[in-house]
Amino acid sequence: MKRDSRRSAALLWLVLVLPAASFSAMPQLAVIVDDIGYSVLRGERAIALPAPVTIAIFPFAPHASELADAAVNRGRDVLLHEPMQSVRASDEVPGTLTAQMPAAEFRLALRRAFAALPQAVGVNNHTGSVLTTHREQMDWLMAELAARGLFFVDSRTTAATVAEDAALAAGIPALRRDVFLDDVLEPSAIAERFAHAVAIAERRGRAVLIAHPHEESLAFLERALPELASHGITAVRVSTLIESKSSVASSALASLR
Repeated sequence: MKRDSRRSAALLWLVLVLPAASFSAMPQLAVIVDDIGYSVLRGERAIALPAPVTIAIFPFAPHASELADAAVNRGRDVLLHEPMQSVRASDEVPGTLTAQMPAAEFRLALRRAFAALPQAVGVNNHTGSVLTTHREQMDWLMAELAARGLFFVDSRTTAATVAEDAALAAGIPALRRDVFLDDVLEPSAIAERFAHAVAIAERRGRAVLIAHPHEESLAFLERALPELASHGITAVRVSTLIESKSSVASSALASLR
């Protein structure tokens, strides 16, 4: 029992703390475009970005299914962009999960979302500054993901989130958002946030950047993404980062046996 505890603790340390070179020879940047599904034009433009971006789609948006199919056909990862309760009621969209829902209602709402977007290979949260601080509800979420073999990306809409911790405790492959690209919709601010994401990738070997389908954001990404390789950065799908992290975990576990 003591040996198993030491092994688990060492494995967690290795996965979270290993240096950049452990994940990839070249630093990797995964770009997620959130809030897809309401505009076909913006959705198609996001899917067509000149890199293997990941497309996060609202499950009950009017164009969710067609844009998910288009993303898959283009070789993009699709995430279920699950709406979660925020401190601002105005943020709520159809299918929002709340802390007030009984367990059965919570799980049913999730299952309806999965049924609406079967193309999803993972889940990330839309808003959630309230819900992601509730460990019990996050445990319910991760149980549903585990049953479907999906991974989780914590958008980190609050520093008090416990979502990633819940995922790791449930054995769910998980990542966290490092940078939001477009909190401020000004070219200089967007460029600064992108540079920050690149710097994290260079330092740590990987980074997750979340953007939204604003005109300013899409125009910037159309220009910036083709330049990444010249700076020694590889743009990758989120699932690629998940696989890299899982591979490191497997190797670390094997070394502890």
